[in-house]
Amino acid sequence: MSGFDKLLSALSAIIPVILLVSGCALNKPTQGGETQSVDCRVCHSPGGAAGARDFSSIYANPEVHHPVGIQYPVGLKSDSAFNVPNGRGAGVTFFDVNGDSLPDSNEVQLFGAMNEPKVECSSCHKRHASPPTGGKSADLYYLRIDNVNSALCVTCHNN
Repeated sequence: MSGFDKLLSALSAIIPVILLVSGCALNKPTQGGETQSVDCRVCHSPGGAAGARDFSSIYANPEVHHPVGIQYPVGLKSDSAFNVPNGRGAGVTFFDVNGDSLPDSNEVQLFGAMNEPKVECSSCHKRHASPPTGGKSADLYYLRIDNVNSALCVTCHNN
């Protein structure tokens, strides 16, 4: 087998894995044709995608990180400890900050049926199609909203 044939053989084995890993976060359509994974644990768990950080310790520890996979309170009242989302679409409830009636990447999103929206990783985090630039850490870069003065938290929490 020539060097070129070996290279083609190696690429044919690697390319499907690369496409699988990059595609695992491509599930929900959003503004601008981008897509968003609802459950990042597909890749970010023990035995997940090769090269993906394992976040299972974060998911299991609500003192360190917001819990995921939990239902957002429905039937909210104005005096509730939670704010009422003002945007709804197929499979997504969101806080429409710019009034365009679309779930934009800089808006907090809740997933699932409209009467049972859930907080998932993608509620607060953007998908990671490109690496962070401008000196931001990946953890901060992937937030939908900069959390200065708890701005991300108070999108949902009314206290």
